[in-house]
Amino acid sequence: MKRTRSRLVAAVRLAPVAATALALTAVSPVRASGPGSQATPIVTQDLRLASVGYRIARQNADRCQSPERLTGLLLHDRAAYDARDRGLIGARFGLGEGFGVRDVVEGSAADRAGLRRGDEIVALNGTAMAGFAQDLVGRKASYQRSDAFETLLDTALRQGAATLLLRRDDTLRTLHLTADAGCGGHWVVLPGKAFNAWSDGHYVAVTSRLMTEITDDAELAFVVAHEMSHNILRHQEALRGRSALLSQLGFGSARVKDTEIEADTLAIGLLARAGYDLSAPARFLVRAAQKRPFDVPITHPGLKRRIGIVAAEIARLQVSSSRVAVFAPSNAAFDGIRAHAPAPDLATTSTPKTAD
Repeated sequence: MKRTRSRLVAAVRLAPVAATALALTAVSPVRASGPGSQATPIVTQDLRLASVGYRIARQNADRCQSPERLTGLLLHDRAAYDARDRGLIGARFGLGEGFGVRDVVEGSAADRAGLRRGDEIVALNGTAMAGFAQDLVGRKASYQRSDAFETLLDTALRQGAATLLLRRDDTLRTLHLTADAGCGGHWVVLPGKAFNAWSDGHYVAVTSRLMTEITDDAELAFVVAHEMSHNILRHQEALRGRSALLSQLGFGSARVKDTEIEADTLAIGLLARAGYDLSAPARFLVRAAQKRPFDVPITHPGLKRRIGIVAAEIARLQVSSSRVAVFAPSNAAFDGIRAHAPAPDLATTSTPKTAD
């Protein structure tokens, strides 16, 4: 799938995975919740976001005319680190000239194929990776080479199973990887102190602060589903050329507000298919408004209206599908949330970006 360059795409491609080996093992980790959580491994923000996004995208693959290929792989290579750190990275992670597996989404296509954290992909369909895209390797850290490999892998997976030659513990082995179909875009955690998330038509970005403060995966899923909905509904294309400043001043803000309502509505359907708790969206909206009480753009509906939209869509889904009703909260739950909801609007959803 051809990707249109945007500010977000540029940020993703130019941002290093981490500055040093230590950074990869200390990126605001959170422990997975649930039974037996004391025995579960630490989950990085990247893996947590990818796990939530994968679950939503896979269960809604039919919403895209041309579904994406999902693998569940989180990759890196030496070029993603400054030149001075590459020796340390190679020693710490056993990473040579191929592409290392930073993490694997549990239950994903890569997980089912047998890939593990720490594997290094040294060849794809018989082509060695040592000489791949060396023109993208500079002295400064950049994700461009890994991004190019992910595009190459995506192309291969659209033709069928891809044959990967892996190095694991100094042993070479061959695995065959097929992809899951998905819809909604790719996900990335971007460092930032803002409590925010946004999308650009291809990517969904969530700030590290939001990832840290929202510990409930169901609430995070609403944020991700809302931004994925913007991508699915092609809101970026519909709003292309619209000045963000003029929208903030009220010129054309009605159309932008409509896209926020549409994204909230579709997000509920995405969450329902993925089996998430549908009382989480309203909880998140209240929490976000409390964190950003004075950040009130005219382009976004008011909090009470958004909660009402969410409740109405859940009620509609309850009527149309008894399966969805299992995940839907009672009206009393929403009444209680409305009663304690603050008055300000919410500015936590996407700010459309114009393609460069």
